[in-house]
Amino acid sequence: MESSKMFVKKLVEKASIKKPSGNTSDGLKASDVDPRLVFHQGVPLGGAKFAYDTIQKILALSTKDGRIKLYGKDNAQAMLESSEPLPSKFLQFIQNQGVLINVTSNNHVEVWDIGKKQLSDAYIAKEEITCLAVIQHSFYVYLGHSNGNISVLKLDQEPWHLVKMKYTIPFSASYGVGNSEVSDDTIVTHILPQTAAESKRVLIIFRNGQIVLWDIRESKSIFRTGGNMLQPLHNETKKVTSACWACPFGSKVVVGYNNGELFIWSIPSLSRGNGSTSEYSNQNTPLLKHNLAYKSDKISIGSIKWVYAGGKASRLYVMGASDHATSNLLQVVMLNEHTESRTIKLGLHLSECCIDMDIISTSTEQGKNTQDSFLLLGKSGHLYLYNDSLIERYLLQCQSKSTPSLPKEIIVKLPLTDSSITIAKFITNNPNVSNSEDEYYRQLVKNYPLFVPSETNQKDGNSLSSAKFTGFSKVQNLYITGHGNGAVTFWDASCPFFTPILQLKQQSENDFSLSGIPLTALYFDSNSPLLVSGDQCGTVRIFRFKPEPYVTSSFMSLSGTKKGTDHIIQSVKLVKINAAILSINIDHSSKHLAVGSDQGHVSVFNIDGPTLLYQKHITSEISAGIISLQFQICSWHGFEKNILVIGTKDSSVLSLDNESGNTLSTGTVHPKKPSKALLMQVLDGQGEPITTSLTKDGVDMSEGNHIEDATSKPLYILLCSEKALYVYSLVHAVQGVKKVLYKKKFHSSSCCWASTFYSPSDIGLILLFTNGKLELRSLPELSLIVETSIRGFTYSPPKSKSSSDSQICCSSRGDLVLVNGYQEIFVVSSLVQRNIFRLLDSVSCIYKKEMMLSQEELVPGPIIHKEKKKGIFSSVIKDFTSSKEKHVLLMETEDSKESIQELSVIFSNENFPCDADNNDNLAADEYELELSIDDIDFDDHEEKRKDQSLLGALNKKKLTGKLQALKGRLKEMKSTMQKTSSKEEQHDEQTGAVDQIKKKYGFSSSSSNETSVAELAESKLQENVKKLQGINLRAAEMQDKAKSFSSLANQVLRTAEQDKLNKNFTN
Repeated sequence: MESSKMFVKKLVEKASIKKPSGNTSDGLKASDVDPRLVFHQGVPLGGAKFAYDTIQKILALSTKDGRIKLYGKDNAQAMLESSEPLPSKFLQFIQNQGVLINVTSNNHVEVWDIGKKQLSDAYIAKEEITCLAVIQHSFYVYLGHSNGNISVLKLDQEPWHLVKMKYTIPFSASYGVGNSEVSDDTIVTHILPQTAAESKRVLIIFRNGQIVLWDIRESKSIFRTGGNMLQPLHNETKKVTSACWACPFGSKVVVGYNNGELFIWSIPSLSRGNGSTSEYSNQNTPLLKHNLAYKSDKISIGSIKWVYAGGKASRLYVMGASDHATSNLLQVVMLNEHTESRTIKLGLHLSECCIDMDIISTSTEQGKNTQDSFLLLGKSGHLYLYNDSLIERYLLQCQSKSTPSLPKEIIVKLPLTDSSITIAKFITNNPNVSNSEDEYYRQLVKNYPLFVPSETNQKDGNSLSSAKFTGFSKVQNLYITGHGNGAVTFWDASCPFFTPILQLKQQSENDFSLSGIPLTALYFDSNSPLLVSGDQCGTVRIFRFKPEPYVTSSFMSLSGTKKGTDHIIQSVKLVKINAAILSINIDHSSKHLAVGSDQGHVSVFNIDGPTLLYQKHITSEISAGIISLQFQICSWHGFEKNILVIGTKDSSVLSLDNESGNTLSTGTVHPKKPSKALLMQVLDGQGEPITTSLTKDGVDMSEGNHIEDATSKPLYILLCSEKALYVYSLVHAVQGVKKVLYKKKFHSSSCCWASTFYSPSDIGLILLFTNGKLELRSLPELSLIVETSIRGFTYSPPKSKSSSDSQICCSSRGDLVLVNGYQEIFVVSSLVQRNIFRLLDSVSCIYKKEMMLSQEELVPGPIIHKEKKKGIFSSVIKDFTSSKEKHVLLMETEDSKESIQELSVIFSNENFPCDADNNDNLAADEYELELSIDDIDFDDHEEKRKDQSLLGALNKKKLTGKLQALKGRLKEMKSTMQKTSSKEEQHDEQTGAVDQIKKKYGFSSSSSNETSVAELAESKLQENVKKLQGINLRAAEMQDKAKSFSSLANQVLRTAEQDKLNKNFTN
């Protein structure tokens, strides 16, 4: 009974909540908003795979949640996003074509158009994809499958899309008919088109170690090695985990195994002039076994990469696959024709295990200086850099038996100074800025460091010293950060790359050193201009700036010294509170500065002194931290009264008299079940916050107060906590009365961050949840407008007594900035068709079509060096000094384009029809028969092309079966035509009169078309019957010839045996 009364009471309370008057706007609508990622800077967390376009100098990094980050020339960056949040299995560029192939974990082959930054095609494979390879300088792609088969895809243009070719490499043909049983150990793990003969041969490596060299034109395996003969004792199965070429001529391949072994195998090479496989027929032992201590540590070989360095310092990068970082997890081994008996190697000491590696080339403006960098992807998502030239120098010095210094590991970081960000503000759309400075920002972007190493990320920021600062009014977007060391940094965020322009380090008028204490609160008013900061120890600093403009200065000269900032800073004043500062606000009309601490203290100062006016302590059983302070004018007993509205961390709301500091009520307004509060904001009748001052042109640039005509509108309090949203009546809350106008509880997930924002006519609320969900709601009704999520955009709020690696803030126009440590920056816009950045299109332009190279550059021939020394690899190049071999190499380079064109003919024909049908899971039905009879050519041709010989692999039984089926179908068609002929005669008599009338007026008869079709069908039938008769005659003739040949062979055999007997008898 009591429960039913309570239900009725709540129902009446909800029904009594009326929409407040005065709201003339319909509120924020879905058509007003479009939450989207505008720009991503840095390295996304959760990286999985690298890919690199060596010509376009584009680096791709895929993530575990289906994103692909692109880095191009001139610091261009862009983010691609797959339809499903799945990791990449394989990632590879079609070199210099602006196309990226991505194979996802669900075996979808995605084709990304880099120029348009969009998905162009998605090919769905029926069998699990186990490896991917691209034939260089072509548009052909090999796919290896779990059933041991290899399929060929072609990339067609306009738009880019994948087409499955008829050519296939079935498991039964490549692995061998005698060992055709498919198992987990016989899946294809690596497909390596043979270097310098990619259009002719391809190396296939199976998981169990079987290595097969496949001739593409002959459509057969011509060499095999490896396999089960090298399986270790004690029934331990050894599996291939990595492989790559280790020779510019395709004659050496390096294979890594899961037991830590590393073998080098010799492969027949066309470029060496010994393409014949006869001398390799009995070889089943590796050319070299490398002992790099992986086997003793039971570390699998995760990845290997060979770098050709002109024959002097060619080297092999070996990365172990382990869950624990060890001293020899990554090693670089000298591996070329100069290699001696002793192993020359470099062990890189990594701070964590790595999952991928690559070598990228970066160049300065106009390509004056080029540097190769060895890039590593850690399991944590961090990137690590090594100067590859220093690695090469180390190995060469080791070869000369000197003691070189070890190359240093560099952690890739964003240029966010040397201290973490603890608090941030984002201010956008300064109307005083012109568009005449685009060239300045364009040059700034070019000079911006792509991957800022920690060594060059100087404390004074001199790596970004080209940025100039003349005043805040000249900056379109301003990003302000407070740091863990006590510094405040101002960033020019007018273009997508945030550039530091001013840093304040001083603690007082005469102390210019860093305090070393993290900042916890910031307040900035560009109209004054004025900056107020609060730190963890309760110190509040008030920075007043001199009038603009300032003398043009670089960031390096403004890094906190008195000499650097004395023309900018007018005064620095301090006040002290015995607790960490959480909130700061200023009432410019009364010149009151309010400061709230995490211990519940509210202190109000006269900012001119500054002198303390009063201090109030707010008690709470849960948490009395002051998260928000709002100056306001409201009606109090018929009079206007200046009040200070306070929001606490435990979701309580109360008010003080702004002049005296006395409480205006005996109690606080709070929910029945308090939870951690995230936001408290005062709104007027239109839902507009009145705690924001505007510039002269009406654009928000500060966080002051605008209270004109505030008393003429109904006022509300918006309170957002982790569990719910509340909209209270301000007039009632001031009196300590809780009147809920709107309420919304969160059920599926907790809210972790909230902020209000303006549209041109209304105001909205942004909510971010712990599960990554993003909600946009209207105010004050709290109606849901949009619910979405931005992949990778997750915020981890700070825990008690500690700071978070993530910092998020929002501008008044709904532009969000999320910084994840030193790793990445997200910029998200909420409003539709809103552009906040200069040069966004050029900064996001990755693919440069004008970078097309000549044929000589696209198809380089192997580089041959005159110097030869004895060593393991000396046999690779010993015969290349003769002019004959040089001519062969030249022809190989010149004919490569023609060879690629020949592939089009080869791959367009079925080489194994039966296997192709089985691979596609297609049943042979009657419609397949339509392919055969009209395409049969009975004429003999003396000259046959190579591509025509592929048809010779047709199965005779299958052809005979098709011909018999054709005979049956033709008999059925003939009998059907005979049965229908009598009916057609009767129908002709009835339609004859009508046809005569039509002919009289010049129209064709109704039966003429039918007759012509019937005549064509009959003639076609007779022609096919003749062809079948011809086939029978040819078959009989071939059978007779076969019999005569057999009898002749038997006669020759009998004659030979008789001669042998006669000789024996004579002896």
